[in-house]
Amino acid sequence: MSKHISIVFLFTLSLLFTSCSEKDIYTPLEMFDMAYKFDNTIEEVRIAAKDKDRHLECSDYPQEGCLKGSPKRFKVRLVEMIVVQYMTTRDACRAAAKIGQWHARNWLLDDVTGEPVLEDFVKKVYKAKNPKSIESCN
Repeated sequence: MSKHISIVFLFTLSLLFTSCSEKDIYTPLEMFDMAYKFDNTIEEVRIAAKDKDRHLECSDYPQEGCLKGSPKRFKVRLVEMIVVQYMTTRDACRAAAKIGQWHARNWLLDDVTGEPVLEDFVKKVYKAKNPKSIESCN
């Protein structure tokens, strides 16, 4: 029963977000679906409550536009990356430029730069970009 409620909730969220601006954002469900279709071995990395050093919060990232509770760790081809949802593409791009990482629409993709497997993955799956300056995000 709770699984069905979760699915309905995610579906409702995806409808809300896609109706706002389909071309400017990816919903969490779209992000995972795109990744899973490309590589069905992708998995979310669960962090034990006692492992506080690995927990993620918006306070760990440029905070303008960061959606609370969104930072998550995923394992792609045995390499971990972090995804953080932002309100807008501009917010995600600016965050990526500040920390030297990648973004795909309204998502910051962290721990990707310098990892060829992840760089290849985010470019192919999300057409992600690595902005060199905040000005390039305007």
